Amino acid sequence: MRRTSLLLSLSSFALLAACGGGEEAGFNPFDYLSPFAPPAPVSISVLTRGLDFSASIIADTAVLLATTRYRNTNVTIAWLQQNFDADIPDVATQDPIRTSGAAFAHAAGLSGARQYIAVSDEHISGSHETISGRVLLLSNGDPSDSQGIPNEHGTAVASVAAGNSSSFVGIAPEATILFGTWGDQDLANLGLYARANGAVAWNNSWGYLGLGADQAGFDAAFNNGAPQSAAYLASLDEYASEGVVVFSVSNDNLRDATLMDALPYLRPSLEAGWIATANGVPTFTGGSITDVHLLSNSCWQAARWCLVADGTWFAATGGGADYAPTTGSSFAAPQVSGALALLAQAFPTLSPHDLRVRLLASAADDFFSADDTIELADGFSKGYSVIYGHGFLDIEAALRPIGGTVMALSEGRTVSTDAPVLRTGSAFGNALETGLSGTDVAVQDALSAGFSMSADALTAGAFPGPQAAKLLARSLRGNLSAERLATPSALSDPFAAFTGPVLAMTANDRGTAAAVLFPEGSKGSAGVTVSQALTDGPVRVDLGVKVARDDGQLTSLDRDNAALMASVTLGVTQHLGNNAFVAMSGEVGVTDLGGATAFGDTGSARFDAVKLTVGRSDFLAKGDRISLGIGLPVAIASGQTVLDLPVVREGASAFDRVALDLAPDERQIDLDLTYQAELGDGLEFKLSLIQSENFGNRTGEQDTSGALAFAFRF
Repeated sequence: MRRTSLLLSLSSFALLAACGGGEEAGFNPFDYLSPFAPPAPVSISVLTRGLDFSASIIADTAVLLATTRYRNTNVTIAWLQQNFDADIPDVATQDPIRTSGAAFAHAAGLSGARQYIAVSDEHISGSHETISGRVLLLSNGDPSDSQGIPNEHGTAVASVAAGNSSSFVGIAPEATILFGTWGDQDLANLGLYARANGAVAWNNSWGYLGLGADQAGFDAAFNNGAPQSAAYLASLDEYASEGVVVFSVSNDNLRDATLMDALPYLRPSLEAGWIATANGVPTFTGGSITDVHLLSNSCWQAARWCLVADGTWFAATGGGADYAPTTGSSFAAPQVSGALALLAQAFPTLSPHDLRVRLLASAADDFFSADDTIELADGFSKGYSVIYGHGFLDIEAALRPIGGTVMALSEGRTVSTDAPVLRTGSAFGNALETGLSGTDVAVQDALSAGFSMSADALTAGAFPGPQAAKLLARSLRGNLSAERLATPSALSDPFAAFTGPVLAMTANDRGTAAAVLFPEGSKGSAGVTVSQALTDGPVRVDLGVKVARDDGQLTSLDRDNAALMASVTLGVTQHLGNNAFVAMSGEVGVTDLGGATAFGDTGSARFDAVKLTVGRSDFLAKGDRISLGIGLPVAIASGQTVLDLPVVREGASAFDRVALDLAPDERQIDLDLTYQAELGDGLEFKLSLIQSENFGNRTGEQDTSGALAFAFRF
């Protein structure tokens, strides 16, 4: 990359230039907000598997969505408008496998394999091609109702949750269904069976007709004196203590939730293991949900644990290979259940309650204004709506890091990885990024899910701005006349690598010289150097020592820490005939690298610099001077640091000591040209040009800069 910059100055007065959903009127949402406290924060787990969210997954998602079996899940907006709601926007999107994020999960290699989803429904045809061989029956109802009409509601629900055939795909296409009917004792038995088998979700696409979220409804369902009812409530309590119960909301447009979707409103202990699901048709614009048109009841009292999903599917029916269009909250709920199975596969160390929190936290919510917030986990809050709950189901977002990420250190502390942890000075170039490339480290997001991250993201090398400003600053701060007329010396610019004003002093015998670098601001660089001429005459040799405090821009491993530098300088100046000269300077030193960083002590490193300059006075006019230089500015020449990192290998992490070479692969090379002259009485002129290859000690980077300065002396 090439950068070009030019600065022009008129001084002592300097002039600088450069190029280079809707709610009903009168409705009070707070009538429906639960008065009890949120559940206890989720506990922290450790990483066991990382997901690669590369661009290839995005491309693979598009490929899947173009296949027949993915397209076959869709029902047209026109069908919905004609059969259910004419007010659905024409621009709405009917593509639940895409809008839910399930296709992204499939492209990432997730299928719900080895996960169990319990389903309570009226009847299932386990021989349907989408679920054949993956249904464990605890009990089953009649395949037809009392009028002889085929009853395939449970088949359709199961296909949405876990269907998989050559012509259809559900949310978790390799999950296993545990099925039972919805009589009280059958419900109780399935809950116990689901817990015993570690089912991540218990799907319920049904509800008690006419029972509301109040004490009367609760008593009618559970305090009716029937032992089966009490057994069912006990089973709910036991299963929800570990798993997640998913209930669909009513398909009727009511002013309240119904008993089962809002049961935690009456029994708060259930909330940590409960999700209610509404049915809505989204408008999907530019990859985001911008609107949702509800086809079911709103969340109401269940808002704190409620999600919306697109419950319109071309789902399975019958026992063979038949499919039919259908819509309802009944088919929104199994999407949430299937999503929990996908997350359980992705994050095997997280509990179902942790996964529930991820779904609520990641739900798309930009299309509504929140009515209240809930602390879903320790330090993590989410806004929710009484109408839409936490928002629209977004499995892709649930698979990605939520909130900030942190990395555990070997001594037990954590460090944020939202920004580079080590921000190295320019003397390192991209040495650390190169050294860490190819190493993955374990990080956790705000909800304790583990991910792998490329370790080179832990560091960022300083990228110096164009050098024009530094060139101009030197001209403005110096005495151009004295600089032009001074005897050439190889050590005449001892703090060339730094910014800040420099005060130079020379003894009367001109054998001893000193310079002081003053800081710009409270944290700026500072230093002092002293040199002594060892010989004089046509060949002058100067030897010096220098001590400096780098403000972090040069030799510090973390720019928040100033680095101490000590070096020896050597300069040789050869005076030739015709007012020509050759000067060569070199510097060798050590730096403490800024001391300790987040990873502990850093040790030290050696740095060096070298420059060759040729020039001549009286070049174009009497008293002028021109010089041409080539040099390698300050860079780390040798050194190593060791970082203790939680390195990820084969899906698991363990602390390992990673040794890093601190020297850049390629050094910066500067070619510079300076011309100075007196244009008139009291008017000094200086032109400075510099071309840098491998700028910032980074291979291939370039910078071309210049500064033009005029000084009026009165």
